[in-house]
Amino acid sequence: MDTALFVGLAYKSALKRRLDVVAHNVANMSTTAFNKERVVFRQHLVDAPGAAGTSGGKIAYVLDHGVVRNLDIGAPVHSGNPLDVFIQGRAYLTVKGSDGETVYTRNGRMRIDAEQYLTTLNGERVLDDSGQEIRFDDDDINYDIAKDGTISTNNGEKAKLGLATFANEQSLKRRGTSLYETDQAPREVEELTDVTVLQKAYESSNVNAIESMVEMIDVSRAYQAASTQSKDYEDMREDALRRLGRVQ
Repeated sequence: MDTALFVGLAYKSALKRRLDVVAHNVANMSTTAFNKERVVFRQHLVDAPGAAGTSGGKIAYVLDHGVVRNLDIGAPVHSGNPLDVFIQGRAYLTVKGSDGETVYTRNGRMRIDAEQYLTTLNGERVLDDSGQEIRFDDDDINYDIAKDGTISTNNGEKAKLGLATFANEQSLKRRGTSLYETDQAPREVEELTDVTVLQKAYESSNVNAIESMVEMIDVSRAYQAASTQSKDYEDMREDALRRLGRVQ
C-alpha cells in the first residue's frame, strides 16, 4: 500500500469537504435565519506495515465526522411588516410542512395567504401554541404581536405563536434552508423564560462575509499545496522506478 498517497488523498478529500461547506455558507449569506456550518473531522489510526514480527507504528488519516451548526443568533433586520417576527432566544416557530408533519423554523418572515391563514413566505402554515393553524377573519386589521407571541387584531386576541425549544439543537435535521425536523419532543412553553418575540423584524443570516471569504481562500490554498505535494511525490516515485528499471 502506498501510504503517502493514501494519506494525501484523505487530506485532500477533507479539504474539499470543508470547502464545500464554506461555499454553502457564503451562498446563504442573505438567507433569512441561516446558521453557518462547519465540518468536524476526527483522526483515524491504522497499523502501518512493518517487517515480519515488528510494528510499523501508526498511520493517521483524517475522516469527516459530521457537520455542526453555529447557533449564534443573527442580527435583527427591521422590515416594518407587522407579520414579521424576530425571536430573541433559542426558540423556533412551529409550522406545518408540505407533508403535513410539524417542522420548525427561525425564519420569522410571514404573510397571510388567500385563505386567511398565517404562513411563512414559502407557504408553510404557522401553528399556534396548541398545534393548530392560525386563521384570521376577513375584517381583521391592525395586527399586533406581543413579546410572548400573542397575536391580536382590531377584533381582539386571535392566537399565540407556537414556540419550541429543544434539549439538543444540533440534532435537528435541516430541511431546505430554514426548516428543521426532529424526533425530539419540544420543551413546554412555560419553560421559555428567556424567549421573547420582536414584531416587525426578522433574523438575518449569522454568516460573516469577510471571515467566510478568508476561510475559503485559506482552504483553497491548502488544497492546492496538498495537490502539488502529491504530484511531487508521484513524480519522485516514477523517477525512482525508472532508475530501478535501468539497473542491470
